[in-house]
Amino acid sequence: MDSGIVFYIPGTLLLVAAGLKLSAGTGLWRDSLVAPSNAILLVGSAVCVLSAPPTIRYVNDATGVANFSAPLVYAGMTALSASYLVLMIRWKGGPPQTQQRAARLVLGVYALVIAGIWALFGLAEVPVERTQDLDTYYANTPYMREMIVLYMVAHTAATVALAVMSVSWLREVRGVTRVGLILLIVGLTFDAGYQIAKYTAMAARWNGVDWDVLSTNVSPPLVMLAGVTTAAGFAVPRVGPPAVDNLRAWRRYRLLKPLWAELRTLRAPTEGIIRWWEPPVVRLARQEIAIWDGVLACSPYLDDQVRANAYAEAVASLAADGTCGVRSPHQATVVAEAAMLAAARVQVSRDGGAEVPTRAGTLESTSQPQLMVLLSRALSSSPIVAQARRQAAARTAAGRD
Repeated sequence: MDSGIVFYIPGTLLLVAAGLKLSAGTGLWRDSLVAPSNAILLVGSAVCVLSAPPTIRYVNDATGVANFSAPLVYAGMTALSASYLVLMIRWKGGPPQTQQRAARLVLGVYALVIAGIWALFGLAEVPVERTQDLDTYYANTPYMREMIVLYMVAHTAATVALAVMSVSWLREVRGVTRVGLILLIVGLTFDAGYQIAKYTAMAARWNGVDWDVLSTNVSPPLVMLAGVTTAAGFAVPRVGPPAVDNLRAWRRYRLLKPLWAELRTLRAPTEGIIRWWEPPVVRLARQEIAIWDGVLACSPYLDDQVRANAYAEAVASLAADGTCGVRSPHQATVVAEAAMLAAARVQVSRDGGAEVPTRAGTLESTSQPQLMVLLSRALSSSPIVAQARRQAAARTAAGRD
């Protein structure tokens, strides 16, 4: 596998996630919870891309400075650690002033770490480009050694703080927040493996032993898994509830399709359009509006006699062990209303929507979400409803004659 793939794939995923979040609105950066989560996704994506050996070579060549990518990547990782801590501070809550002070302290400390990384790199003599084993190759080089240790210590401090907070909150939260914390803990476990591999490889170099394989082969996939999983842990509590809402909306949208198909043409063509690219919650809202408008258009034609006949047939079917798919008196009521609505829909088509004297029928099944689903199902599957539709069509044809 290409040496850059392990970095470019998670980098692309994080960038796509950031793009989806940012496309939701221009005021997101003013949200005290959303801004640091966006920073995590954007900085994490940049760090993944910059850490790839092909990118490292390109940056070094473009700047003309051997190993210029090293402080760039370390500074990015340090900024990512700061973003993690700031978001955890926001998650914890508390008085706004206390949050602000804590966030400023974290940002100030990690800004000093980033400045230290660049200063130490400027003092170091690192003329040989190393794209994969820089940590161990320069483990004993003055200033470069201190730069690497400074970055690792700052990263470890952030990891430990995140782990302590995540574990302490795990029993106090439920739902998507708990899922997010579990993902964080999994990500921090990968991160711990990355740090152990790095520290061990460097310590081995300090003692004259070559365990570079831990740094060059073991740590890169661990840190990438850690970055993606940790970013997902922070994103889930923000993205999870809307995703669940959209999944529920999509399921309901599919279940209401027969009812919508029966009534949608009663709206103006431009008003009844449901666009495929719209999220399920928007599509469902448009669908239900179309249904209610269609029911309103059919209401003058609702005939209680049609409902009474269909109900009697449904009850008879129930007594005959549900030969028409009716399993309960409640279902018989819904089937009867579906038959009344189907017959009224046929008459609306005959009259072109012209007003007629209001009849005695009323439709109750659209007043509750679950009843609306049952009504939709009956319209598409009940033979009693199909018969009422055929009878209304026959009456309509006879009227024309």
